[in-house]
Amino acid sequence: MPDALADVPLPAGPPEDQGREVALLALVAAGVLSSFTGLADDAASAPDVVTRVALTRMAGALPAHLDPIERAAVARSADLGQQAAPFLALLADVDARTAGGDWWERVVKTYVAGGMVIDLHRALSEGVDEDVRAVVTGALVENGHAAWVVATLGPVLAAEPQLAARLALWGRRVAGEALSLAQTVVRTRPDLVLGPPDAAVAGLLSAMTGGHARRMGRLGLTA
Repeated sequence: MPDALADVPLPAGPPEDQGREVALLALVAAGVLSSFTGLADDAASAPDVVTRVALTRMAGALPAHLDPIERAAVARSADLGQQAAPFLALLADVDARTAGGDWWERVVKTYVAGGMVIDLHRALSEGVDEDVRAVVTGALVENGHAAWVVATLGPVLAAEPQLAARLALWGRRVAGEALSLAQTVVRTRPDLVLGPPDAAVAGLLSAMTGGHARRMGRLGLTA
């Protein structure tokens, strides 16, 4: 991974057991904010009004997830904004490195990256307190975007093999960036995982890769 990403400083968590929980809450909050921005940007560049309305509604449903995340962070005497800011910087860097060249690439990027980040959050929530895991799980509820992408893009790809081939390649590039992000997060915040970081990373990458393959398969694309 480029030095620019690896050099982003992440705040150290509290020394007590709650450090992992706070870091996870901050990471999920950053993911929600990043997803909101991505969907809002996709809506702004939508090719028609119907698509713009659909994506705007999906984006608008996301901020509500921040309230329980913030309450859980406050209960642990944590400043959610301070803790989430470095994670947001990491996500913004990946976003800048995977700027789509056209509408279809934007759609696939949001679909692939968003799904893989959710897989990362879900895997990292293993073993945390039940109340924190409930908050995280609530924030990862499917908002209809994946189904919308499959219904919208699937027929187009089936009819246009050249576009399908290009987007399959693009999806692999986005996936590679998401996997590198996961490694960077664990390397700089090893308190997010249980056990040796190297073994944890291997499990995370396996879960994220499997989820990515399933999502691409729903589009009829090879991961």
